[in-house]
Amino acid sequence: MSSQDQAAGLRKWADLQRQQRGDIPEDTLPDEPAPAEPVSKEAASVYAASAMVPTVEAPPTPKQPLVVVGLPTHQHQVNKVRSRLSQWSALGRRWAGDPDDWDIHLVDPATANLPLLVARYPRWALWVSSDADAFMPMYRVLRQVHDNKGPKRLLALHEPHLPRQGLLDNLREAAAGYLDTELLLLAR
Repeated sequence: MSSQDQAAGLRKWADLQRQQRGDIPEDTLPDEPAPAEPVSKEAASVYAASAMVPTVEAPPTPKQPLVVVGLPTHQHQVNKVRSRLSQWSALGRRWAGDPDDWDIHLVDPATANLPLLVARYPRWALWVSSDADAFMPMYRVLRQVHDNKGPKRLLALHEPHLPRQGLLDNLREAAAGYLDTELLLLAR
């Protein structure tokens, strides 16, 4: 096929596409295409490739908000949360999904507007450190959340292989017994 025939075919195809979309009325289409200047095969293939690209993009899926307490509120800490979610996702936990699908907000539990945030965001998590001295700082965060009228239910966001015996059970029991707060522990 000559390059002139190829270009004419592409024009005819493009006109047909426009006609089907309703961009140009049918009666304005010529019966026979006018003679065209030769087009190189490279130019024709670039045009054909660009013509195949969809012009309407799908709307982005909305991200699920997740408010996390127990970490410094520096933006680079968000990567720690994404990494933890990624660990759970790699273990096949569907609830964790793709870590990039979460809109993560780090909040200071001592903030005065905690009740407004609770009304706005339904998903809350407590970042649980796994070091030996983690109980007191984590309980202090839960106490601040309680005292500032924060959520009554938080997900314990911990390392996937942290055993329940010890820190996690102690935090859950202290939250329930002293603060009337439910701390959800993740199954291994």
